[in-house]
Amino acid sequence: MRAGFVESVADALLADGTLARSDSVLAVCAGKRERDLLADRGFTDVVISNLEAEADIAPFAWSRQDAQDIELDDGSFDFCVVVAGLHHCASPHRALVEMYRVARKGILVIEARDGLLTRAAVRLGAAALYELEAVAAHGGRAGGVNDTSVPNFIYRWKEDEFRKVIRSADPTGEPSFRFFYALDVPGRVPAASVVEPVLRTAARVAPRLANTMAMVALRPARLWPWLTRAEGEVAFDRNYRAT
Repeated sequence: MRAGFVESVADALLADGTLARSDSVLAVCAGKRERDLLADRGFTDVVISNLEAEADIAPFAWSRQDAQDIELDDGSFDFCVVVAGLHHCASPHRALVEMYRVARKGILVIEARDGLLTRAAVRLGAAALYELEAVAAHGGRAGGVNDTSVPNFIYRWKEDEFRKVIRSADPTGEPSFRFFYALDVPGRVPAASVVEPVLRTAARVAPRLANTMAMVALRPARLWPWLTRAEGEVAFDRNYRAT
């Protein structure tokens, strides 16, 4: 993932008030990278979660959580965040919905984007379909699907797919969506030093050529008209839960 992209997204969301340093945050599939990101930006109410604990995630708390089955109540945190973790899940969509469920305000998801350049890179062998490298980095014992020794399929997202999953999980109103883009050029791309400047110029003109994407979903500001009565009373069970 391009150096500085995650940090720039977090800074942009803080600058426009989407995120506040006082927000409570649950980071899933997380470790020291997320600890540093949030600590450096002044967040104090943070829980780092994953299937396996990392040493020294102070000053934050740690919780063992499967992103696909988070053992927390609805709306337990203001925000739920993941950085390049959903593609390690056997069901990335389920994990996405779980993140949204436990978030009062919204979610921030940073993952690979499924686009033209990515598909071309896969065909050329410059990008992988399955993440063998992560398992190799863990000595062949972990780092794959659900943190097992089996290399995971690298699930890449599109904007409409993200929107549809969130809308399905929360049909009570229209969530707000935002997207940020970055281009990562793998070193194994043929003639990478020549190709990279060209690709970066193209991605600036057409951001959706990028292969990395930050996706933000904020809970609806108001209910759909068909879910309220004329006098403004809610016309459905507030204990409703779609997931």
